[in-house]
Amino acid sequence: MKKLLLFMALIANTLSVQAQDVFMKGDNLIGAKIGIGDGLATSTTYENCIVDGLFRNGNGAIGIGGYLGYAHDKVEISEQGITVGCNCNDIIIGVQGNLHIQFVDRLDTYAGAMLGYEIVNTKNYGRSNDPNFDYSHFINVDGSGMTFSLHLGARYYLIDNLAANIELGYGVAFANLGLSYRF
Repeated sequence: MKKLLLFMALIANTLSVQAQDVFMKGDNLIGAKIGIGDGLATSTTYENCIVDGLFRNGNGAIGIGGYLGYAHDKVEISEQGITVGCNCNDIIIGVQGNLHIQFVDRLDTYAGAMLGYEIVNTKNYGRSNDPNFDYSHFINVDGSGMTFSLHLGARYYLIDNLAANIELGYGVAFANLGLSYRF
């Protein structure tokens, strides 16, 4: 058992030593993602590495940057000649920070937080055979306010500066897929 643990520690150390160049101080990342959540969402991000070499083996970096996300969803219910629904738009503008740890060559894993301002706007609509039918009270969510979220992500570099990206957490979506470009 001791030999197995020693072997695993050696492998982990070797991998982390080989994998130190994915996100370094001064690197910039821009990303575009498509996500799913309450509807189809898109987001763009920018991140700058401000600190690297956080851990004894030289691995680990911190990046800060911006977030812009947009989601649209349409909800509609029809029953007994009455149709009601709403179109919902959600926009988030925020700042985010990420802790990057690279375990495998070409793979950048990270965990982070985002603090932002969320703008939610809905527009109700309805149709009925009854001219006195009032649909305005069914769904009405308009508002703005501060928002906070946590996320986990990974980028796999297909070539030196282009990576495929997956992220779980919440911004305007629960799960995102996209591309990131490092410069």
